[in-house]
Amino acid sequence: MERRNQTVLLIIFSILLLSACSTNEQKEERLQEEQNEKTLAEIQELAAHGQILGERWFAGVTEFQEVSESLGEPDQKNRAGNGTYAVYEDHDTVIGLTENNRVFDLRSSAPDIKKITRAHTEKIVGIPEEVRHIDEQDILVYELNEEFQLKFVFLSSDDTATIDHLSVVHKPSEHIQKNVLGMSLEEKLGQLILMGVQGTDLDPAAKAFITEQHVGGIILFKRNFIDTVQSLDLINEMKQANKSGKAPLLIGVDEEGGRVTRLPEELVKTPSNRMIGKTADGDFAFQVGEMLGEKLGSFGINMDFAPVLDVDSNSKNPVIGDRSYGSDAQLVGEMGVQQLHGMKSKHVVPVIKHFPGHGDTSVDSHIDLPVIPHSEERLQKVELRPFKEAIESGADAVIVGHLIVEAYDRENPASFSKSVITELLREELFFDGVVITDDLVMGAIEKYYSIGDAAVKSIQAGGDILLLGHGYTPVNEVLTSLKTAVASGKLTEERINQSVERILTLKQTYELNDELPQKVDVDGLNEQTEELLLKMK
Repeated sequence: MERRNQTVLLIIFSILLLSACSTNEQKEERLQEEQNEKTLAEIQELAAHGQILGERWFAGVTEFQEVSESLGEPDQKNRAGNGTYAVYEDHDTVIGLTENNRVFDLRSSAPDIKKITRAHTEKIVGIPEEVRHIDEQDILVYELNEEFQLKFVFLSSDDTATIDHLSVVHKPSEHIQKNVLGMSLEEKLGQLILMGVQGTDLDPAAKAFITEQHVGGIILFKRNFIDTVQSLDLINEMKQANKSGKAPLLIGVDEEGGRVTRLPEELVKTPSNRMIGKTADGDFAFQVGEMLGEKLGSFGINMDFAPVLDVDSNSKNPVIGDRSYGSDAQLVGEMGVQQLHGMKSKHVVPVIKHFPGHGDTSVDSHIDLPVIPHSEERLQKVELRPFKEAIESGADAVIVGHLIVEAYDRENPASFSKSVITELLREELFFDGVVITDDLVMGAIEKYYSIGDAAVKSIQAGGDILLLGHGYTPVNEVLTSLKTAVASGKLTEERINQSVERILTLKQTYELNDELPQKVDVDGLNEQTEELLLKMK
């Protein structure tokens, strides 16, 4: 009897022990599930802003230099189909980089996420917008918003499979990166060209540059405009010629207002910068920029080589004068920034000019090469001040003038000076937008340099777009020189890719397209301009 009782007690104890173990296991499972839920919720929240767990980097914003300064050199760098990937094994992190070394893809394989099953992922995050099957991987794709995409990668299709790694992708950057790497060299080089058209319609030679040489931009002059109907036809012809292009055309003009206007005479002129400067009214400057954007957008023109940010500090200057807001650098900066924002509000790209400042010259760069003898201290206080303010306020494109700026480079014009473009503009002033040369078909260049050599040097120095406003021979010469420079190694395709990425980013940022406007409301535009002019009285 006693032995039977001992046996019963042992059985009861075993049952209780098993029950306790089972309860502990269930508790642990519940705790793990709760932790997984918290982890997934945090992953989703961070990913919607471009981040991953445990890292402070932002996809689409962070520069790789910031990463490498913190984490050091990666264990390896791998070139893949849509970019370069830096692997940090100790951090369980892989970072995807664009051609300009900007982070566009953040990947994590941290231990915490590798405990989470596919079933649990779909339960908490929801049903994915897409499931991709690549090799033996299943990738759950979640479209979080217009900017960011979240991906969970599993090594099998089983519901019990756990996450191998996750990825947060900046969609605009990835799209641009794929476009860049999907272009031929000829298509990439075409994006670096902004050329002039000779007449009032699209002649066969100009059309061939767009369709066969893949030229990415056109600049229009007074010679191209007769009236609104003809102008609209010309612009639409150019857009139709580009229908098979990889990116929409940049179509730009020097529509500064006042005496520098290209649009047909039917339109009432917008006030000059000097007139705007005399009002010292930022709201008025914004409205003028808005009006300029409205006018240009009506024609399908998407880029304006304005506002002029040169400070009018030399009464003998033959080329600036009333194109400047005035002689006070602070006023020039304030008015220019407001006008810039007005243009941007209409999705027209403002191009600030003429960096690093053409105001204090007595030589017209259309004829000869001006020299700026001022000290760096003076340049920082006067000439550079408006450009600094515009860059800090979101300028996306800048024209660099043909100027010898002795404080930075005594040998090369700013338009192809590495000291000016890379060291001053990009590194010191933190400008990461599109750099455009002033027209290379000008006396300042033609008198002293081969146009092909000048073009190659400009790209080597960090420039992006080569402006060639007059004649077709210079366009052929520049394209030939660029191809030769790539073939010889003077220019790498990676360097070309950097510029193409910046150009495509600009086109995407402003939502440019090759849609064909049908009519220009001349009466409406004139009425708006006249109302604006009344505010000056």
